[in-house]
This record gives sequence, C-alpha cells and structure tokens, in this order.
Amino acid sequence: MKTWRFIGFDDSFRSFSCKKAHLVGCITAGCKVEGFVYTEIEVDGFDVTEKIIDVVLKSKFFRLIKCIFLYGITFAGMNVADIVEIYEKTEIPVISVSKKAGDLTKPALKAGNAEKRMKILKKAGNPFDVFGLKVHFIGCSIDEVKEYITSSTCVGKIPECLRISHLVSSALAYGESKKA
Repeated sequence: MKTWRFIGFDDSFRSFSCKKAHLVGCITAGCKVEGFVYTEIEVDGFDVTEKIIDVVLKSKFFRLIKCIFLYGITFAGMNVADIVEIYEKTEIPVISVSKKAGDLTKPALKAGNAEKRMKILKKAGNPFDVFGLKVHFIGCSIDEVKEYITSSTCVGKIPECLRISHLVSSALAYGESKKA
C-alpha cells in the first residue's frame, strides 16, 4: 500500500458564546503523525475556507500533501468550508468526511446570513456514502476517495489525520481529549 501524506482539519470551542474556535490540522504519512498546523476561526463566521487555504499553503508539508481531509463541512457552528475554493486555491483534492448527514438548513438560518451559507453548502453537492461515512469531495474520483480513506485509516472508520486533529483540538478547548 502506498504511503501518502494527508492533512486533516477539525475544530473545537467551548460554547457558542465564544468568539473564536481552535482549528487544528494534523499531517500524517499513512497513519504516522508527522506534524500539525494551528489557527483560530470565528464561531459562526465565514473565515474557515480562507484559514485552511492559508495554513496549507504556508505549511512546510504543502508540496507533499496528497489530500486535504475535513471533519465535516461546517466548523465552529456554521462556519461553512467551501471545498471547491479550497481545491481551486491549493490544487489538492479535498474530502469532507462525517459520520452522518445532517439537515443544515435550521443551523444556517440561526447563524444568520443563511443565503450565503446555503450557497457554499450547495456548491459541495450531495454527500456520497463511502464505507458508512457521508463524504463530499472534489479534485479526485470516487475510487481515489476510497483509496485515500483506506490508506489513511488505522482506528475505526475515520482517517487518522482527522482522528488526531479532533483529539488535539478538543484538548485545547476542554483541557483533555474527547472521544473521536
């Protein structure tokens, strides 16, 4: 099996009264952790796409990354990641992975500026079922999506870069890791 480098992003924040959330990117080679990137994003903001692009392009791992994984398509409440823009600006395939599909209409309305949020969500299209996960992707084929998920998953169903970024981001917010 090939060993590619992946970067996976997840966020954490204590409550919706917080203005900022932690955004952690974990870089793995297959299942081996090689590094991290970190930034903060606005809760219910519109900056997650820009922040992901920025930290990926500035990372020493940039030229080595085969795929960008996102733990879901929304971060810090309803800060919606534009997977199309991330792909266009980094030229790296983007795969958003979640354990279940959700109806994001009500949260988008509550967060304000729902039209703009829904436009970004619609660009991602409908999720595909892959290995029991809900997946949005761009820049690669469904067969490549399956290969990337398979080659990056060590424990459970979630790619290791996402599992570790979740553990680190939750430790930053809560003082200890939460279950991935």
